[in-house]
This record gives sequence, C-alpha cells and structure tokens, in this order.
Amino acid sequence: MPTKQVDAAIRPATPDDVAGLAAVERAAAALFRGTHMDWAADGPTLPRRLLADGVRRGLLWVAAGQALVGFLVAAPAHGTLYIQELSVVPSYQRRGLGGALVAAVAGHGRAQGYAAVTLTTDCDLPWNRPFYARQGFEMLEGAACPPWLAGRMRTQARHGADPARRCAMRLALG
Repeated sequence: MPTKQVDAAIRPATPDDVAGLAAVERAAAALFRGTHMDWAADGPTLPRRLLADGVRRGLLWVAAGQALVGFLVAAPAHGTLYIQELSVVPSYQRRGLGGALVAAVAGHGRAQGYAAVTLTTDCDLPWNRPFYARQGFEMLEGAACPPWLAGRMRTQARHGADPARRCAMRLALG
C-alpha cells in the first residue's frame, strides 16, 4: 500500500516539545483498548525526566507539523540504542511516520558507531512486531536474546505485560 503524504517532518526534539509528548503517547495507546493490552490504554505515560534526558542526549525525535503527532525516544544499552517508546497518534498512523522515526534513530546509531537498535514489543498485535519486521528488525529468541533484554521483558511483565506475548528484536546497523 502506498504511503500517504503528511504535513509532518521528523526532527530532533527540543525541550519545548517534552510537555506535549504525553498527549501523543496517550492517543497512540488508545489502540490497545479491546486487546490483551487494554491495561496500557490507561497506564502511565513516560516520565518527563526520561523524555528530557532523551532531549539532552540527542535521542528523542518528534514527528511535527502544526502539532506534535509522533515521537521516538531511545537510550544507550549494552552497545545498542534501545527504543524506549515509539508513539504516533492514530490519525497519522500508516503514513510512514513510524518508519521515519525508526530511520532517524538508526541513522543516528550508525553515525555514532552503535552496533544495533533494539527493542521489546508485543508479538501478537498486528501493528507491533510486524511493523518492526518491515523496518528490518529480527526477533531475538532463546539464547539469541541477551540477558539484559530478557530482564527488560521481565520488568515489563511486572507492570502488566503478558510475558508469553513479549519479544525482543534487533536491527543490525553494521
């Protein structure tokens, strides 16, 4: 399906963007309603300090036009850039913004010498794992999943995620 053009551009976030990101995250999380991740629709959004740290480190990108419509925040983790959150408001989804945000973190990672971009996600929802697979991410299963990523999935399970439905993924940058 061709990507629709949108009036939003990907750019590094500024401190002024941080206040508006909770609304983007909350809007994107509404897609979880009626799924096994329904709990996430009303769960807490990322702490402002985490987002502000992303701005300071140059690891937070936004999709913005007249308003903020998406963002991706990453953090260094064991020689990779770990995607902490990728959110795009529903009315702007399926238009290439999520892929453009992933491309921004991957480009930054390559330029900075990181080995890969990593993440954890739900394996069963049709808009999670398949989206990342289309971006070039590969599943890390069994012994291929580093202990630190397995640990993140255990932490996510303690916060409500179904451990049987979580998976780790990696996009090699080399």
